[in-house]
Amino acid sequence: MKKIKIDKEVLDGIKNGNVKQIILKDNIENADEIILKDENEEINVTITAVSTFKNIDDCIKIIPVDLFGYYSLKELKNKYKNFNSINAYRIKYDSNEIEKIDNDELLSIINRDTLKKNNVGHSNNNIYEVLLKDGKEAILKTQKLSSRNNLFDEYQRIKWLENKLNVPKVYYYGEKNNIKYLLMEKIDGLSAHKTSNYANKLGILLRQIHDIDIKDCPFKQNDTDKLLNNALANIDVIYLEVKKEYPEMTKQDIVEFLKSNIPKDRVLVHGDYSLPNIIIDKEGNISVIDLGDVSISTKYFDLFYLKKSMIRNKQSDKLDELLNAYGIDKLDDNYMKWMEIVDKGLF
Repeated sequence: MKKIKIDKEVLDGIKNGNVKQIILKDNIENADEIILKDENEEINVTITAVSTFKNIDDCIKIIPVDLFGYYSLKELKNKYKNFNSINAYRIKYDSNEIEKIDNDELLSIINRDTLKKNNVGHSNNNIYEVLLKDGKEAILKTQKLSSRNNLFDEYQRIKWLENKLNVPKVYYYGEKNNIKYLLMEKIDGLSAHKTSNYANKLGILLRQIHDIDIKDCPFKQNDTDKLLNNALANIDVIYLEVKKEYPEMTKQDIVEFLKSNIPKDRVLVHGDYSLPNIIIDKEGNISVIDLGDVSISTKYFDLFYLKKSMIRNKQSDKLDELLNAYGIDKLDDNYMKWMEIVDKGLF
């Protein structure tokens, strides 16, 4: 496993949860595990995403400064101003340490002694398995108030989806002492990529999600107009990434392509419809978890990330069966390309 030396302050920031992104001179592939070390200590982390920028100024147009553990823009820019290019890596650090819970209301519901860390997936929240006082199994997510991918967003979306979709039951949401807590039902079963013959079920479930009535849906952060405007606003930044895949396209070509190929459909999307977020139990019942990105958007938002997940998990051979169950013969190449490009401007 590759070892990379970093500053002690950065290492400490990763351990305490303040640093979610790092900049390295080394080229590392997505999903690689590496060892970060300072003079006295080593920790294992997983690279969950990689972005390349021509300079630090472009980088911080996409990735918020505080995720690097800096609260001074000047300090961050000075540190990396001489880099010829910026390789920014989103990281996941797994610690088995059980944090202190200073929330009497929550502690009246759960059995504190049964907390067990769950490090599955790429979430940077602290996730625990725990028993309620009545013996039911539950999942507890905790997060600092300042964190992104807000647990309150997930709480709101689960409540809105009740009676519309098979989602976990929420037992508690609260905020105390700078920490957000979301306690919900544990869904039994295995994530889809750990099962077989799941493609038909995933296609049917995705169609069910996309068929939910959106007339009173308040969640619109991934609306296609917003995705388009964000990509156009950051076209100078994302061009470096796009031309790796499409070297023949000029910057103006990309702009024109984005404007002329914006998907016209509007449906409710999961927002991260990937194999680890779909749970299948022994009876074949299927549920979806990690609902913090539910929004109105194009169906290709989910189809794009689902295909990426299937490729990442080496199961793309099941895609045709899934699409057939969903109700389409094939993916529209232009809409998938549109999503690929706008994805470069998202964090």
